[in-house]
Amino acid sequence: MEIRHAALKCVIKIIEHNSSYDETLEFFANKVNNPPDLVNTVAGTIKSRLALDYFIELVSSRRVKKLSPTVRNILRLAVFELEYLKHPDYAVVNSYAGICKELDKKAVSFVNAVLRNFIRKRPEIKIEDDDLSIKYSHPDWLVKRWANNYGIEAAKKILEYNNQPPKLCLRINTLKVTKDRLLQFFEQNKINFREVPQCEDCLIIESRGNIRNIPGYKEGLWVVQGAASAMVARILGPEPGEKILDLCAAPGAKTTHIASVMNDTGEITAVDISPERLEKITGNCERLGIKSVKTIEADASEIKLNEEFDRILVDAPCSNTGVFGKRPDARWRRKPGDIDTLAGLQLKILTNAAGMLKPGGGLVYSTCSIEPEENIQVVEKFLSLNKCFQPEFSKLILQSEQDMDGFFIARMRKNCDN
Repeated sequence: MEIRHAALKCVIKIIEHNSSYDETLEFFANKVNNPPDLVNTVAGTIKSRLALDYFIELVSSRRVKKLSPTVRNILRLAVFELEYLKHPDYAVVNSYAGICKELDKKAVSFVNAVLRNFIRKRPEIKIEDDDLSIKYSHPDWLVKRWANNYGIEAAKKILEYNNQPPKLCLRINTLKVTKDRLLQFFEQNKINFREVPQCEDCLIIESRGNIRNIPGYKEGLWVVQGAASAMVARILGPEPGEKILDLCAAPGAKTTHIASVMNDTGEITAVDISPERLEKITGNCERLGIKSVKTIEADASEIKLNEEFDRILVDAPCSNTGVFGKRPDARWRRKPGDIDTLAGLQLKILTNAAGMLKPGGGLVYSTCSIEPEENIQVVEKFLSLNKCFQPEFSKLILQSEQDMDGFFIARMRKNCDN
C-alpha cells in the first residue's frame, strides 16, 4: 500500500474513530514498504492537529469541522507534509488530490484550491509567539496548567519535547548479556547507539526501521523501555529470592526489569486487568528467558491475595502527560476532569496494595504523569491515611529538565503491621 493512502486510513481510524494508535500503526506498518515514514507522517499529523487545523481554516472557505472525515484528514496530512516535512509542493498537492479523486471526486477541486491557497499565502501566515497552544499544538488547558505549575519557560521545553520524534531507548537484558558485550555486539553490527547517563541499564539507538530487525531482538538481549521507566526497578530495589507484587504490570517492561535485577530468582506476581496485555508480559518473559514471573488477571484496586510480599510496585494508570512524545493521540484524549478521577483511582490502588505488603517491606508508586494531583499529592494522601508507612524517596522527572520522558517515582517503607 502506498504510504499516503495508509497514512490517511490510520489518521481517520485514530482521530475520527478513537482507534488505538499503537494497534493501528502496527496493522498498517506491515502493509507499506517504508514503515518509519508511515509512523513519522501519522504521528506528526496527529501531534500537530491543532496547528494544522489553524492553517487550514486560514485558507479555506469552510470550517474544518464541517468537512467530511476524508477531506479533513487529507488536508491535515498534506499541510503537515508541506509545513513540517517540507516536501515538494507539486508532489504533495498532486498526490493528495489523486487520493481525494479516488475517495471523494466532488471534493477534488476544493482540496486543490485549499492546498494551493496555503502554498501561496504561507509566507504571510503567522502564529503569535504567546499563543503556545496553537504554536506547539497542545490543548490550551494543559499549556496553562504546565505554565502555572512549572513556569512558562519550562512549559515551552515540555511542549517542544513532546513534539519531537520519540527516542528509541533499549534496556539491556543482563540475564543474557553484559552491557560491555552488548556494546561490542552493536558495534560489530554497525548499530549506532549512545549511553544514557541517568540510567546505566539503557541505550539510545539510532534506528528508523522495525525494532524486530535490530540485532539481538530475537535472542532477547534487550527490550524497549524508556530511561525514566527503567529507573523504577532500581528504586524498588528487589533482592534475589524475594516475593514481589507488580500491580498494573502490562506490558511488562518493569516486570522483566525486576526479574533481571533479581537474577530471575524469587517470585514475581504480575497483575493486570487486561488479558490481552498480560499475554504481552508472557511473550516478553519467553523472549527474555525469564522464569520467575507468574501473571494474574485482576483489578488492581480490588485484588486480595492471601500472601504477603517483600516489595510491591504500583505503576498506576495515569494521564500519560509525561509520555505525550511517544503517544501522539494522548494529548487530544485527555480532559481536565480526568486528572482528579485518575487520582482517586490511584489512591485506591495504592491503599489496596498496602494491605498485601510485609512489615518492613518497600512500596513504590510510579506514574508517567507530571501532574502533582496524580503524584506527590496521591502519596501525601496515602501517607496521611496509612500511619504505618514512612516516605523514603520521591522524584519528579520533567521532560524540560533531563531530556527524557516525564515520570514520578516514590518509595515508602512499611514499619508496622496493618
